[in-house]
Amino acid sequence: MMKKGIFALIAAFLVAFPFAGTAANAEAQVSDEVKKGVTGYLEEEHYDYDKGSLKIQEAETLKVDSSADKEFSQVTMMVVDFGTVRDNIFFEDHTQVLFYDTDANAIIPDTQVLDLEKAKEFKDSHESGQHLNMGVILFLSAIMFVVPFFIGYMWSKNKYSTLSFKLKNNVYETNSTF
Repeated sequence: MMKKGIFALIAAFLVAFPFAGTAANAEAQVSDEVKKGVTGYLEEEHYDYDKGSLKIQEAETLKVDSSADKEFSQVTMMVVDFGTVRDNIFFEDHTQVLFYDTDANAIIPDTQVLDLEKAKEFKDSHESGQHLNMGVILFLSAIMFVVPFFIGYMWSKNKYSTLSFKLKNNVYETNSTF
């Protein structure tokens, strides 16, 4: 029985180990200057950007031929994940494909890059989107339902009755003998 457990543990590590370094590898390919530029762009685009939430999933460098008549010669294509937080309630996770000009240290709009075949393939092969995390919203909605019922239950259980108080404290003097 012990051998089966050890074998299962080793098999689990062998299955998970090849995928362990993929995100860290993409982060290592991108310089700190590019990360700062992308962070600055995201802060300008999203007023509710969650600082420190930037993660680079995948990054590739594309050299642009001089025959392409572009203002840039090298483009870093990235798939980035980041979060936004509005009013400390609405947490959103975003995935976006960005193109970064390493010479000018600026984000390149998609319209200037997507006429290049490799850039178009890179964008088409990755999904962009956003996801709203509903946990906090559902919790607050549940509180809005539960609290009034709890208050009503406590009130009905301990409601003030003048008659029961007066009988217990002999206010009407009904317990006296003549």
